[in-house]
Amino acid sequence: MLRIYFFKIVSVRYYSTVLRDVRVRFAPSPTGFLHLGGLRTALFNYLFARKNKGKFILRIEDTDRKRIKPGSVENLNGMLEWTGLIPDESPEKGGPFGPYVQSERLEKYREKTELLLESGAAYRCFCSETRLDILRKEALRTRESRGYDNKCRHLEPSEIEQLLREKKPFTIRFKIPKGPISHNDIVFGPQCYDVLENEGDFIIMKSDGFPTYHFASVVDDHLMEISHVLRGTEWLISTPKHILLHQALGWQPPKFAHLPLLTNSDRSKLSKRQESIGIEHFKEKGYSPIALLNFLAVAGGGFGKQEGCIAYDLNTLCSKFNLEEVNTGSCIVDLRKLDLFNHSYLVQQLSSEQTLSNLIKELRTVLRKKYGERYNKEEKNLSDSYIQKILFCYKDRMHTLNHLTEPDMEYLWTAVDWKDIEEKFISLKIPSSVITNLKNVHNFLFALPESEFNQKDLIPKLKNLSKQLNVPYSSLMRTMRIVLTAQKDGPGIAEIIDMLGRKRCLEKLNFAVEKIENSLNVLNS
Repeated sequence: MLRIYFFKIVSVRYYSTVLRDVRVRFAPSPTGFLHLGGLRTALFNYLFARKNKGKFILRIEDTDRKRIKPGSVENLNGMLEWTGLIPDESPEKGGPFGPYVQSERLEKYREKTELLLESGAAYRCFCSETRLDILRKEALRTRESRGYDNKCRHLEPSEIEQLLREKKPFTIRFKIPKGPISHNDIVFGPQCYDVLENEGDFIIMKSDGFPTYHFASVVDDHLMEISHVLRGTEWLISTPKHILLHQALGWQPPKFAHLPLLTNSDRSKLSKRQESIGIEHFKEKGYSPIALLNFLAVAGGGFGKQEGCIAYDLNTLCSKFNLEEVNTGSCIVDLRKLDLFNHSYLVQQLSSEQTLSNLIKELRTVLRKKYGERYNKEEKNLSDSYIQKILFCYKDRMHTLNHLTEPDMEYLWTAVDWKDIEEKFISLKIPSSVITNLKNVHNFLFALPESEFNQKDLIPKLKNLSKQLNVPYSSLMRTMRIVLTAQKDGPGIAEIIDMLGRKRCLEKLNFAVEKIENSLNVLNS
């Protein structure tokens, strides 16, 4: 029967002073693209290092060779750079404790394994996969989760020598000592767990010569002088094993802090297989890295009382961060808050000339990617002042810059295709009497001064114009909307004209008038 002893004193946290130089690590496995949970872990490590004037290290833990996915490391590096969480030491940057990829450190693990074998803290296990599989099935049948039965722990030296002469494949297991292991987790408080009473001896070196996660991470944490380990709460149960390994090698363990679980709205665990939680997904959707980091920062506490969804820069987040205040309960990922944080970021960018200029450039990149050649053809009409006007007009309605490229706003950035206009005329059965009056609409608007091209003045004037032309106002407005946007529905016509501005409206109307007149000339000839 599994026995776990966890003690929690809510009012006391066991982190007060940093007794040595802070060195923390973000150590992902290249088994998939960076997701929300991974980025949150990287962020908290980064903030803790910066707040304590320490070092933030990136280490790639690639010892599980079967699960490695191509492109994972490239995605990881790209997303860390995009979010601004730049490591002080990493495989790319190097550093005094390299290499920073575990598959390049195999000799170090072999050396430490030999030390454990020599001291009797580890032993060779010759059990076949078939036998281990039978043990697993038996454990499922009896509902016991003890794992390995420690059979090879009791082999005589002569038996081991014989098996080695026979070249039997083997793993190396750590001999779990008796007694519970206690430690004070910075977030979860005092913990106590008897590993031997609940589990069998665990593998530290696989038969392929690669270490397991438990062993490699302990060796690397010591050799890289890691002072604090900040990681997901799923590793809390494994921490006693890691402490035992440190002790067996005569090392002082680092301090441990386990971060609360991120969950979906139904309280199920976020899975890295969910495409919608990949960081690349949020980048493609148009969210800013600062908004995403703030969104993750408030998921789980550690930043004091929150007043609204304000997107702080990294320096401010660093000053607010307090590891002692991180919650222990799991946190629901509410993506509606991400929209609010991103809106906060965009509004901030509109507040100064420099940030506004950068935002305009960013929007141009979005437009070029979205529309390609269609944007390039229209770019001459999209001045910075025009884009600035659009940004300010929609600042209370947009959550990301991508919102400005939704179908009903396409007319703002691209030229309308005449075929699209004709199709709408036909499908909506627009009377020819209304279409032919577009020239009068053009002439009327051409005569209006620039100062009257605003929603307040345009609406009554367009209503008077429809009366003068003896054309139903609704029909005239629908026809104008089609000409200006190639859409049957959308914003009011006065808003469309106000957004496009006098010059572009007249150009679009003149384009339509010329097409209509050419069509009439062909019919009459």
